[in-house]
Amino acid sequence: MRRIALIAASLLGLVLSACEQNLEKANFNAYFYYPDNREEYLGLVQGLSACQTAARSRAETLNMSNAQWSYICCEKTSSSDCATKHK
Repeated sequence: MRRIALIAASLLGLVLSACEQNLEKANFNAYFYYPDNREEYLGLVQGLSACQTAARSRAETLNMSNAQWSYICCEKTSSSDCATKHK
């Protein structure tokens, strides 16, 4: 039984790793949210980490602490500008 659990955990790790790699190849529309919920479009970027960096850079430019802003990364596909949302 323990062997099955270890194999399952290993497989889950491989699946999650593959998903993370795919997110770094995907295109995202990056959106920044001000404390009053105003939305600012930051542009189209490749990779989830690039989207996160774009939002963080915008907050730093505005001298905002982490508690004062938010962001969303919308995966752009051929059929949708926001197929899935990520942070």
